[in-house]
Amino acid sequence: MLSHLIVLGLLGAPNDGSDIGAVIATPDRTASMLVIQATASRPTSIPLGAAAWPQPYDPGDHAPYAINFADLLDEGEKIAKIEAIKIAPAAVLLGISVDEAPGYGPIIDVAGEKIQLWFLVDQAYWESASFASAGVLLPFTVRVLTDSVPPKRYERTAVLTVRQL
Repeated sequence: MLSHLIVLGLLGAPNDGSDIGAVIATPDRTASMLVIQATASRPTSIPLGAAAWPQPYDPGDHAPYAINFADLLDEGEKIAKIEAIKIAPAAVLLGISVDEAPGYGPIIDVAGEKIQLWFLVDQAYWESASFASAGVLLPFTVRVLTDSVPPKRYERTAVLTVRQL
């Protein structure tokens, strides 16, 4: 239910969006946001130029994924707050959410350039036909606020491929 409210924009992240910690996501689980995004075609619900995580996500996994905003930030500028994480309605229908449990909630890295989140798939959906073969591409949109004066806001979408590995 919590995921449904977040998707509808009726509820924000449970924390204040400014938790800071060490990002441990590996490079293959990091999507990098570029200043000038590619215009490669994507399925209709995914914005043009959305960055993709190179490593697909298996429904039974529980591992960190990161989004790197470094190329968008000016020298000395840092991410100050994660304002919102929007989960695609299709992801919610497939039992996918962003973990908010202590130790797994979204964080900003200590350098202020990346955010990290952990995905969860409800165990009842692990064997879903949607995750067979090529799986499904799902967009996750993150909006961050920087510490510049005045603050800048960036909203970017990253695409997660969820499939049986």
